[in-house]
Amino acid sequence: MITPLACSAVATSSRESDPSIMDRHDLRTPLLAIALVLAGAGAAGAEPAQAADAPPAAAASAPSRAGSPRPYQAPIVVPSAAGQIRVPTLPAPTITVRPVPPPTFTGRCDSAGCWNSDGTRANAIGGALVRPDGRVCQDVGGVLQCP
Repeated sequence: MITPLACSAVATSSRESDPSIMDRHDLRTPLLAIALVLAGAGAAGAEPAQAADAPPAAAASAPSRAGSPRPYQAPIVVPSAAGQIRVPTLPAPTITVRPVPPPTFTGRCDSAGCWNSDGTRANAIGGALVRPDGRVCQDVGGVLQCP
């Protein structure tokens, strides 16, 4: 009686001894793999067949994801706004330049106020000096500051 292990050993030894069997076996596996890939690609690309008594699909008029593309639609024409929009113009700014008055220096001071370099008297009220026009000033290092 011949066991399966013995048969495989006999088959292996016959394959190794006969080069034509070895070549066919080596080509058979890649050919089988290619046939399976091609069969799978054909099955994936094929659409499923509908039964003859099945109603037509409800969304047959709407394009499906894998279906035909939508028909050509002409682009929408938008009128140009070039030349219709005006840039607002602002009036030229008016710049008024007032001349800065010359600095006023304090001269002799007493407890009631100070005499200024322009000949006017600034009266002392608290720590501030008040000019004859009513502006309140301060004596800062001999210069009368009137904001």
